[in-house]
Amino acid sequence: MDAAEPARLWRWRAGSVAVLAAAWVGATASGLVPSVFLPSPGDLWDAAADMVTEGYKDRPLLDHIGLSLLRVFTGFGAGALLGTALGLLMGWRGWIDALFAPFIEFLRPLPQLAYLLLLIIWLGIGEAPKIVLLFLAALPVAAVAARDGVRRTSLARLAAARTLGASEWQLFRHVVLPSALPDILIGARLALGIVYGTLIAAEIIAGSTGLGWMIVDAGRYLRSDQVFVGVLIIGLMGVALDRLLVLAERRIVHWAGR
Repeated sequence: MDAAEPARLWRWRAGSVAVLAAAWVGATASGLVPSVFLPSPGDLWDAAADMVTEGYKDRPLLDHIGLSLLRVFTGFGAGALLGTALGLLMGWRGWIDALFAPFIEFLRPLPQLAYLLLLIIWLGIGEAPKIVLLFLAALPVAAVAARDGVRRTSLARLAAARTLGASEWQLFRHVVLPSALPDILIGARLALGIVYGTLIAAEIIAGSTGLGWMIVDAGRYLRSDQVFVGVLIIGLMGVALDRLLVLAERRIVHWAGR
């Protein structure tokens, strides 16, 4: 990629956003699309300003955002940490992989909402089923990524370290773990996306606070302007969280791909 390529890509991105914005303004200003289906930019701005100043259903908007983020960080953090640790052990020791792989492979493709109702029956209505759901969504993705990262460790590097007298712990600490880090961080990004989408669905089904609940509650009253505000907040937060992980990946595994 030449030096001018990033600038060209940004122009293409800006152009696509501008075209979409122009189509949005044109469709709403002309009356082609009723406001109940697609609010105008002005309606969206008024709804956002009202929600910022007045909150939503007797709660400040920041409370809904904060509760959603807290659920994400708690469930994702616990699931990613335990899943990564388990995946490293599964990749390093075959008997551990044989012991846990059936459960991980069963859980990974299972739709998270398929067992949300079971979690509600077991844990009741509250924060516990949501956090456990997000934990179970992140764990298998992180585990598989870490396990595959360990398995992709260069055999030549392992042989060279053993030749120099490295112990098993030194092999793991100085060869295996650095080699697996790129896969671990990619797995974290994938897990975060799954957890984020699962959170919104969980709040819609079993919530009374948070952005997901706010969207479905506004939809009951045909407040499409408030629904769009919630969707925009969710989208922008998701992009911001993903960018943070990308920055962390570039700093932690700056050698990847070189």
